[in-house]
Amino acid sequence: MTSTPTKSTRAASPVAAPYAIPRVAPQRRWRPALVWLAVALVAAGGLIAAAVLRTVGTTAEYLAVSTTVEVGSVLDRSDLSTVRITVDPALKPIRASAADQVVGRFAAVALVPGTLLTQAQLTDTAVPGQGQQLVGLSLPQERLPAERVIPGAEVLLVVTTDDGPVSNQQQTAAPMSIKATVVDVRTGAKEGTTLLNVAVAERDGPLVASRAAAGRIVVALTTGN
Repeated sequence: MTSTPTKSTRAASPVAAPYAIPRVAPQRRWRPALVWLAVALVAAGGLIAAAVLRTVGTTAEYLAVSTTVEVGSVLDRSDLSTVRITVDPALKPIRASAADQVVGRFAAVALVPGTLLTQAQLTDTAVPGQGQQLVGLSLPQERLPAERVIPGAEVLLVVTTDDGPVSNQQQTAAPMSIKATVVDVRTGAKEGTTLLNVAVAERDGPLVASRAAAGRIVVALTTGN
């Protein structure tokens, strides 16, 4: 006689679950070139950071102009101030420690407040020099060379015979010309004009001033400028 399994017996029988087969992760290939590239980038970044830190940390005190100083004026300590900055290697400002060597010298050009002071802006010779006069010329662009006139340039002041840059009358003789040295250049008070301070021989000062007031001066650059 065969016995029939009861309900409780069937329920107690375990049901086999599906077995998950583990998968092996694919192995990555080691690329030495990429590793060395990463190392090189890290090293380069470190060098750049170090250079930036050195640049930022390299500051020093330099002399700056605190008041307006006209051409030929003697520099006083009250005309100077001290600033601590990082200076570009292309610039050569005067160190604050050299202030005693600056006081008492003459301004070779007009000094503007807020600018760094350099040796090129100073001179040991009075401006104008002995036997010279300093004359200001306010000239329109057509009376100046196309090339920019700069301080220190040697020029000829050509005296014209009328109010134009070139005389309309037939010239039988060469126009009068006077040698001069440009001391300072700045924008004129009238729009479209340039103000030149020039040093001329003392005997020529009154003539140049009168002809400039009449608008009868043209500036010509000489050879070598």
